[in-house]
Amino acid sequence: MKIPENIIEEVRSSTDIVELVSEYVQLKKRGKNYVALCPFHTEKTPSFTVSPEKQMYYCFGCGKGGNVFTFLMEMDKISFVEAVKALASRAGIAVVIEQSSIEKEKSEFDVYYEICRFAGMHFYRNLTETEEGKFALAYFLQRKFSDDTIRTFGLGYSMNSWDEFLNRAKAEGFNEEDLLKVGLIRKREDGSYYDYFRGRAMFPIIAINGKVIAFGARKIRDDDPIAGKYINSPESPLYNKSKVLFGIFFAKEWIRKEDNVLMVEGYADMISLYQAGIKNVVASSGTALTTDQLALISRYTKNLTLVYDSDSAGSSATVRGIDLALEAGLNVNIVELPQGEDPDSFIKNFGKDEFLKLLDKPISFIDFKATQFKRAGAFETAEGKTNAVRSIVQSIAKIKDELKRSFFIKEISEKYDIYESILLRELEKMLNKERRKPLTYDSKQVLTKKDKPVAEGKTNNVERIPAEEQDIVKLILEGNAEIVNFILSNLNIDQFTNNRLKQLASLVLKIYSEHGVMSPDKTINMIEQEEMKSLISELVFRKYEISERWQEMDKEINEPDQMIIARDAIIKFRRKLIQKELEENQRALKNASMMHVDTTPYLHKHQELLQMLKDIESLKFEEGL
Repeated sequence: MKIPENIIEEVRSSTDIVELVSEYVQLKKRGKNYVALCPFHTEKTPSFTVSPEKQMYYCFGCGKGGNVFTFLMEMDKISFVEAVKALASRAGIAVVIEQSSIEKEKSEFDVYYEICRFAGMHFYRNLTETEEGKFALAYFLQRKFSDDTIRTFGLGYSMNSWDEFLNRAKAEGFNEEDLLKVGLIRKREDGSYYDYFRGRAMFPIIAINGKVIAFGARKIRDDDPIAGKYINSPESPLYNKSKVLFGIFFAKEWIRKEDNVLMVEGYADMISLYQAGIKNVVASSGTALTTDQLALISRYTKNLTLVYDSDSAGSSATVRGIDLALEAGLNVNIVELPQGEDPDSFIKNFGKDEFLKLLDKPISFIDFKATQFKRAGAFETAEGKTNAVRSIVQSIAKIKDELKRSFFIKEISEKYDIYESILLRELEKMLNKERRKPLTYDSKQVLTKKDKPVAEGKTNNVERIPAEEQDIVKLILEGNAEIVNFILSNLNIDQFTNNRLKQLASLVLKIYSEHGVMSPDKTINMIEQEEMKSLISELVFRKYEISERWQEMDKEINEPDQMIIARDAIIKFRRKLIQKELEENQRALKNASMMHVDTTPYLHKHQELLQMLKDIESLKFEEGL
């Protein structure tokens, strides 16, 4: 290991997983654990579970799980060493690592992050320290961005050159292949490279972890050959535009504090509001809202206020976002700006107080959609009014909460003098249509999907999972030395029928033999295979199979005794082995009889196996309970 084990353990034990995860997702208490919408895949029902007792997490939807280190590695796309360093810094623990060790441990993502960080600093220096950059600086100052705002958001300028950035980056030791992967350079047909951003005002796009992952570039020169006002970094290993919200790093704690997020469209809109002191704001960066962006918002609040431009394009973007947001379980309101204004221009022309007055009087999605239809003249005919009301009901159908749906239906009924029963029938038709849509399933789950049991007599390429083997490995992972010794005294792991469980048990037992029995959140650090790490997390969060004797006694036990579980699992395991041996001996006996061979050894063997089976049923073990 590049970091001493005692330091890793100190960092792990000093970091509470609930506190760490709650910085990224909105956790809700459920029994002993916490649940949330999974940050690693899109879902509508929480399947992501965090255990404060075990200091681990697991998603029953996508199968990802682990401890504080793996969580940070997944969320921030960093290496194990970087995760330890980040959590150590957070806990105030000093970690000294030789530079050579860090270099060896450096992942591809570390390199990409370093490139983007360098690019951000380079563009900022171009803006603030070069003669050419004064033109871009004047643009930002004209937008009334203060020096502090320019510094906070790292605004910059890309020189009007084909290779200025490329040469500087190469001089810093970055190679062309990596620069190409993060979208900062392009490749010509002849194999040469050139700068992607040239002569533009630069807006760094910062991920939720505070790292630069991409750039937006605004046209400021009349001689710019690229027509588009804005160009963005292409998608890369770091940047997926549908999963990113501009400004989320700066706004996340304010969103949590205000329990509301303001969604604007452009970079300048977000920055201007933030500079004015309205800090619970993010931008969709000119793209239509996506389910991934809404899932990101859901980590911090369930209340969304859409503040888009008053022009027709802005209104269309708002309409598109409403249904997605309702379907994601968000409460949606809209702030209408005066004609010709966007958030950036409004805050500059009228000030913060006037903007706050607008925020105090948002309109519901029902009133917003109705206003759009009225402006289009839809309410002038019966057919137009029908289509308008039906569109509003379609939005209501996206809401999962039945009680909330009923209140909105009642509101429409009263506003437009339509029988509530008619609206409810229309709503039910739409809901039934949704229910008939085919379900899609995530195939990533580690144990449940890959190792589903198969019916007798049927063949499948999936590996069977005996419940008793699953329970035994789960017991081993719990880190109770007495239980582990008891299990090893009464069975042989090599006799497991499930290869993956056998492999995991062998790995864990090897770690125990070298380092002593330990808790699963500590064990997971010792294992390199990602599949085995996920399997550990899944087993830790799975419930034990109910004991046969508990079922016979019809007994409900909330905190099952691990020794009882171990005994029952071993009984089942050994019984299956003996029954299999009995079947094989029976076949051998039959063959011997048919060939007129002495059957005495087989008959003796049969009696021995029956006695062993009887001993198992009588709970006779090599070591007593």
